[in-house]
Amino acid sequence: MAFMAVNIALTFLGGLCQESDENLLVREAQLPEGPAKALYDFEETYFTEPFLVSEEVSDNLIEPASCSIEPSLQREVSGPKLVQIKGVLKKGESLIGCLRRYKIGAKTSYRLLKTLGRAINLHRCLPGEQFTVTLSQEGQVIALNWEKGPFEEYQVVLDKNGAYKLSKAPVTIENRVVKVTGQITGGLYDSFANYGLGAKVARKFTEIFSTKVDFNSDIRAGDSFSIIFNKYYKNGACIGTGRILAAKYCPLGGGCIEAYYFKEAGQRTRGGYFGPDGSSLSNSFLRSPLKVYRITSRFTSRRLHPILKVYRPHYGVDLAAPVGTPVMAVADGRVTFTGWQRGYGRIVVLRHKGGYKTYYGHLYRFAKGLKKGKKVLQKQIIGYVGRSGYATGPHLDYRVWHNGHFVNPFRMRIATLQKLEGKTLNRFLDKYKGLQALLNDDVSPGIISVKKETINKKPNDFTG
Repeated sequence: MAFMAVNIALTFLGGLCQESDENLLVREAQLPEGPAKALYDFEETYFTEPFLVSEEVSDNLIEPASCSIEPSLQREVSGPKLVQIKGVLKKGESLIGCLRRYKIGAKTSYRLLKTLGRAINLHRCLPGEQFTVTLSQEGQVIALNWEKGPFEEYQVVLDKNGAYKLSKAPVTIENRVVKVTGQITGGLYDSFANYGLGAKVARKFTEIFSTKVDFNSDIRAGDSFSIIFNKYYKNGACIGTGRILAAKYCPLGGGCIEAYYFKEAGQRTRGGYFGPDGSSLSNSFLRSPLKVYRITSRFTSRRLHPILKVYRPHYGVDLAAPVGTPVMAVADGRVTFTGWQRGYGRIVVLRHKGGYKTYYGHLYRFAKGLKKGKKVLQKQIIGYVGRSGYATGPHLDYRVWHNGHFVNPFRMRIATLQKLEGKTLNRFLDKYKGLQALLNDDVSPGIISVKKETINKKPNDFTG
């Protein structure tokens, strides 16, 4: 009977980690293929809902029980009489099958995974996850180290009473401050790629200067850039990038723009980017509610309607983008309307300070939980590009109302959020001088500094 119970348990665990069907996990937004697809990978800070995980899957997953971490059990499991086996989870392989492939007994595998399951969801293991099994000279498993991610490692250790205990293992990483300089040869993302910079770094660069430069239309071949940012390494391999500390963009005709990250020590508010004089590079309004777009219709008092075939005013701008592209609130505000409005289709209306309202029409769907009266923050996702209502193709009809009439969103004057003053300005100036010297130094770019850190969680500025 005991043997049958173990077999039943193994059968259950064996199905826990089968690779999930991508058709269930990924919502089929019509995104472009190739490098351009990376433009639509938004950071977590911009999402208000899990856009890439379907409700059918998430509702059926079993969440792990609360993990009791016992640091005292973290011990050295190496020595001349110990054997270590390093393994990798394969595509389509279960955890049980993976351990059995490395000749770990069925009963021991069950005990190890039952303990490990207190910390991680065994449904959500992924191909490529690495682990190390430590054996005694007699062949007994005395430890299992499971690397769930670059910043998440767990250790299952056999104690003196013969029971397996769980602990979270600290992770040692290298934080390298790196400088890269280059020239624009085509598109910004392709130009950054020429210097080994990924799409996430390029996207953050565009966000920093978005109030000063329209990277969809203003950049030219021959423009130059410099960037100083954090880059994280583990065991000698790069595992991702972090915050941009300083950046500079120089159009070919001159007039460089500089940005420096600054956050007051001890303050709970988010840091921001400021110019050399302490002026914020952030504005009260974003230039556009979309990261990437193509203007298909501009603000005008007389336009031939593409469907109705009559001339009428078009007091907004049409921004073409793939269906499913996230739409951001351009400023802090409150929702005054969500629903269907004749030719506009699905539309969201937000009210902002200073007598402003913004309209977002032809949406595919609204963000989860968005409703009238709800407060939203700048850059918060409020919906997704679609073609509802009178539309010949997927696009966003974006409009701005100010003090009784519509205004051109791309020509209205936008105030900056703040300028540092007093002691805060002095502290910023003291900090940025060193970065400015490095940013404007003509010496070849490369590694500026290296710092080793032992951490228990992902760094706050890690972007992947």
